[in-house]
Amino acid sequence: MPKRIILLALSAFLPSNVFCQIELRSYNDALKIALANDVERSLQTLGAQESVRMAQKNIGGFLPVIDFCLNDAAKAQKDTDDAKSKAIEFGVTQKIFNGGKTFLEWRMQKEKSFYQFLSAQKANDDYKNQLLKAYYASVLLELKSRLLNDSLKNAWQVVLTSQLEEEQGMITKMEYLETLLEYKKMELEAKSAQDDCENSKWQLKRMMGLKQEHNIALLETQTFERALESYPLVEDLNEKERQCVQSAIQNSVDLKLAEAELNWAQKMRSMQKRFFLPSVSVRGGVSFTGRNYPLTSPTYSIKVILGFDDNPWLKTTVSSQVGFNKGKMNSMTDSISGQTEANTIYFNQLRLNKIEIAQKKLGLEKAKRQIEENVSEAIQKIQKAQENFLLNLESVKLKERKLLLSKIQLEQGKIKRSDYLEDLNECAKQKIQALNALKERDCLTKELEAMSNLNF
Repeated sequence: MPKRIILLALSAFLPSNVFCQIELRSYNDALKIALANDVERSLQTLGAQESVRMAQKNIGGFLPVIDFCLNDAAKAQKDTDDAKSKAIEFGVTQKIFNGGKTFLEWRMQKEKSFYQFLSAQKANDDYKNQLLKAYYASVLLELKSRLLNDSLKNAWQVVLTSQLEEEQGMITKMEYLETLLEYKKMELEAKSAQDDCENSKWQLKRMMGLKQEHNIALLETQTFERALESYPLVEDLNEKERQCVQSAIQNSVDLKLAEAELNWAQKMRSMQKRFFLPSVSVRGGVSFTGRNYPLTSPTYSIKVILGFDDNPWLKTTVSSQVGFNKGKMNSMTDSISGQTEANTIYFNQLRLNKIEIAQKKLGLEKAKRQIEENVSEAIQKIQKAQENFLLNLESVKLKERKLLLSKIQLEQGKIKRSDYLEDLNECAKQKIQALNALKERDCLTKELEAMSNLNF
C-alpha cells in the first residue's frame, strides 16, 4: 500500500503526456480518431451538406414578387396655388410560364450543390485511402523492426560466446571478426528498420491529427505475429466479381461526379435551346392617390408581361395593362421596349456544348469501365498476395528447420558462428516477406470493401 501511494503521488507531479498512449486495435480506430481531430474536413463536409439543403429550399423563382411604391410630391409656382400629391401603390407579380426555365435553373442549382458535396466526399475517400495505407505501412514496419531486434538479441548471445572462445583460443581471431561483422550487419538493418518505423508512425500521427509526443500502440501487430501460426484466408472472390462491380458502380463517387457533370451539361444545352420562349407574368396592383391622407378611391390594375430576356440578339419586353376604378375599366396601356446585342458566338456555344455533352458521355462510360477494371484488378491482386503469403509461409517453415539444424551443427562445431547468424537473419527476413504479403492482402481487401461497400 505505501508503494502504491508513492507512485500515485509521483504521477501527480509528472507531465500528463508521459502517460499519454493511444492504443489502436485496427484501422477503424485510427480512422475514428483522425475524423474526430480533422475539424477542417468536418466543416467542409458540413458546408457541402448545407449547400445541398439550401439548393433544395431555394424556390424563390417560383414564388410571387411583391413590390410597393410611395410618392409624396409638392410643387409651388408663382401666381398659382401650391400643388401637392401623394400616391401609394402595391403590386404582386407572378410568373406563370417561361418554358420550364425556372425549373431547369432550380435543378441546375441542385446539381451544382450535389457536385460540390460529391467533391467533398471524394476528398474524404481519398483521405481514408491514404490513411489506410499509412496505417498498414506502420504496422508492417513495426513488425519488421520487432523481428529484426529479436534476431539481434539472439545474435548478441552468439557474439558473446564467440568472444569468450576467441579469448580462450578455441577459435581464431578471423572467425570472431567474421561473427562480429555479421552481427554489425544485422544491427545496421535493425537500426534502419527502427528509423523507418518511427518515420512511418510520425506520418500516421500527423494524418490522425495527433501531437508527436503522443505514443501510439499498434495492437494489430500481435495479430500479425500470430498469423504465421493461425491465419484467416480470404475466400475466392472471382465468383463475387460481378456483385462487387455492380455494388461499386452504385457506390462510386467518381461515377456520380461524372453523372452530375453530364446532367449539368445537358440542362445547360436545354436552357440554350429555349431562348425563343418568352416568360409570361401577371401583375395585379392597387394604388391610392390624393392630396392628403388618408387616401381614398383606390385604382386597380392587371398587367400581362411578356419577356424575351434570354434572346441572344434582341432582348424585348412587351406588356399590356388594364386599370379599373369604381368597378369600371378606365385605362389601357400597351408598351414595348428592348435592346439589341451583337452576339456573334451563340451557335458556336451551342456546338461547343454539344461537343461537351459527347465528352461527358464518353467520360461516364470510361468511369464505368474503370470501376470494372479496378475491381477485377483488386481481386486478382488479393488472390496473388494470398498465394505469395502461403508460399512465403512455407519458406518460413523451411528456414526455421534450417536454422534449427544450423544450431545443432554449430554446437557440433561443423559450421561457423557467422554462418549461423546469417541463417538467423535470413529466417527473420523470410518472416518479414510473409507478413508483407499478408499486409498487402489485408490492405487490398480493405480497399475493395471500401470500393464495393461489401464485407469479405
